[in-house]
Order: sequence, then structure tokens, then C-alpha cells
Amino acid sequence: MTPDPSTLLGYSTVIFLLLGVHFILSEFSGRRWSRMAWYAAPFFLGAVSGLFSTVQSILPGQWGLRMSSLFMIMAYGAAWQAMRIILGYRTRVLPVLLACIVFFILSALSGRTGLFHVLSTAFRLAALAILHLLGIWNLRNADQITTPARRNLQRLLTLYAGFYLLLVALVLWLPAPLGAAPATIWAVATYNFLTVVEVTLFALGMIAIPWEQLAFRQKELILQDPLSGGGNRRAFQEWLENDGQNCAHEALLMVDIDHFKNINDLHGHAIGDQIIIAMGHVCRDLLYPTTTLFRIGGDEFVVVFQCGSIDEMLATAQRLRNTFSTETRLIGEEGITATLSIGAALCPGTGISRTDLLARADNALYAAKQTGRDRVVHFAQEEGNSLQSISDFSKPHL
Repeated sequence: MTPDPSTLLGYSTVIFLLLGVHFILSEFSGRRWSRMAWYAAPFFLGAVSGLFSTVQSILPGQWGLRMSSLFMIMAYGAAWQAMRIILGYRTRVLPVLLACIVFFILSALSGRTGLFHVLSTAFRLAALAILHLLGIWNLRNADQITTPARRNLQRLLTLYAGFYLLLVALVLWLPAPLGAAPATIWAVATYNFLTVVEVTLFALGMIAIPWEQLAFRQKELILQDPLSGGGNRRAFQEWLENDGQNCAHEALLMVDIDHFKNINDLHGHAIGDQIIIAMGHVCRDLLYPTTTLFRIGGDEFVVVFQCGSIDEMLATAQRLRNTFSTETRLIGEEGITATLSIGAALCPGTGISRTDLLARADNALYAAKQTGRDRVVHFAQEEGNSLQSISDFSKPHL
């Protein structure tokens, strides 16, 4: 049985309407009217486009097809806006309006054939391709975490952007609505099927991305220490257990705030909290962007960063110790004298497990405490020997 184009378009129109209703209902309870409108707009505009194609009595002849194509561009433009909102961007309506105006002028000048018909068709396909490319750019450059749904949506948009660019190149030969040649049933069915697939997968992405972002933020809160801003003990345990590969060019500092209990007893826990906060600020402002900070106890921290040499590691540790002492003198009315004992260990070129690297830094920290505190002690492995030597760098470095 030969498929009826009107029936196919009618089915897709119903699907678009149902998706639009879903997003209205899902956002209605939160009274987020603007977001509700933008989330539902792509699907309702797509349904209007389908209505102009399905119920030709609304606007007979060429104008019905023109309005159908115009509302399709508007639907994709609204989808771009909805995606921008999900990713934390502001809406950008002007480019979509300009594209719609240009298409409307070209389509109004065109007939069933001729130059303007080809130009309006090519412009419609190019506009859809550009909207896909803009969506890809937003997905790649958004500051939020890249979730699996976001990666899948980027792949989907990439596939369809390439598809529409290919249609632009073949616009003279492909039948409508794929190109500017006279319409055929297979072209209508193919275009309708591909559109329904993309719209459905896009809707699933719109649903999945916010949920995945929320789950990631919740996991971040679970794994984050609220004072230092670094990872907590649970986050450190996950990092330690992620030990399938040996460490490579990693330096690990075991850091202890000297006599922290005495500071709390003398100055109060509020001052103690400020000292912990200062430790987080110093690590973020002073060390490398890739530095990872964990607070594994009340006054114990682990600092991990990429490092190529012992001298670089020791210079970094000394910089951390000196800056922390300077920063804590600004805490409170009279200033606090707070120092750090640091045990440092560098992953050798052969690589060792993170557990072993931690044990070496822990031994070095123990030595720092035993030899007077307020110092950096390096756990060095002698070449060709399983014994390790302890090097004290508590004096002004180098």
C-alpha cells in the first residue's frame, strides 16, 4: 500500500503536539513560565508546520507549503533557544528572526520552479544546517560538565548538520522537501521520518541533560569538603581506588596544619574554620590549575599535581608552606601563627600505584613532624636500591 503523505505528516504533527504538552506539564508545577514556553515552543511550532502541510484547506496552494517551511525554521530556531537555556546561556532570538524574514521574502518571490524557488529551498536547508552547527558550538563550549546525554546530543546534531549541508549541495536534483525538484512520496516520507527521529531524540536529550547535570552537582556536593572547597575523604578514597594504572608524573603532598587542635582551643572553632578556608584559597590561587586538593581529616590534606622533577615539586611545596603562613597572619584581629608540615613524594619514571605513592608521602610527613614541624620533607628513592632516603628541605629553599 502506498503511504499517504498527509497521513504521515499527520502522525508527526500529533507526536510534536504530545511532546509540547509534556514539556508544559513538566515545567508547569515549578511556575517557570519562560523556560516552559521555550521548552514547548519547538514542538508546537513543528506541529503548526505539520498542520499547514497536512490540512491544506488552512492555506491552499504554495502559501501553505511556504508557511509550513517557515514554521519549521522557527521550530528549529526555538529548539536552539531551548538548548541554550538548558546549557545556561541567554536566548538569542534575533538571528532566528532574521533567517525567517529572509526566507519569507525569498519564498514569496518564488514559484513552483525557477531561480527564487531554488534559492528559497537552499536557504531553508542552509538555515537548518547553521542552526544545528550553532547548537554544536554551544554544546562544546558550555561551562557545565559534559554529560553522556550532552555528548549524544552533540553527535546527533553533527549528523543532521552534515545531512542538511549535503542537501544544500544536491538541492537542484533532490525532490521536495529534500531539494528543489518536484516532490515525490519517497522524499516526503524520508524527510518526515528523519525529522521525527531527530525531534524525538532531541526531546530525550532535553529531558536527560538537566537530570544528569543535577546528579553530577549532587555528587559534587557529596564529595566536596564545604570549608576548603576540595574533595573530602570519600572523594579521596575514590581517587585512591581508581588505581588501574600506575601514576605518571604525579607529585603528592601530605600536608598537616601544625598544632591545629591548640589553635581551635585558644582561638575558637570559627578561627579554625577560617584557617581551613585559607588552605583552600592558597591551593587554588597558588598552585597549578590541574592541582587536586583533598581534605582527609580535620587538619590533614592531600595535594596532587602533575610534576616533572623533584626540584619543581619541592619548590611548589615550599611556596605552599610560605604562602599559607603569610595568609593566616591576616586571620582574626591579632593574626594567627599557623604553619604546615609537608611530606612530599614524586612518582618515579617507572610508575608505582597511588597507594604506594601515598605511603611514601605519609612516611615523609611523619619525618617532618618528628624533626620539628614547619618544614617540607621529601621521600626520595635511591636509584637501584629498594631503600628510601629522607631529604629535609625545611630551610629556605635552594
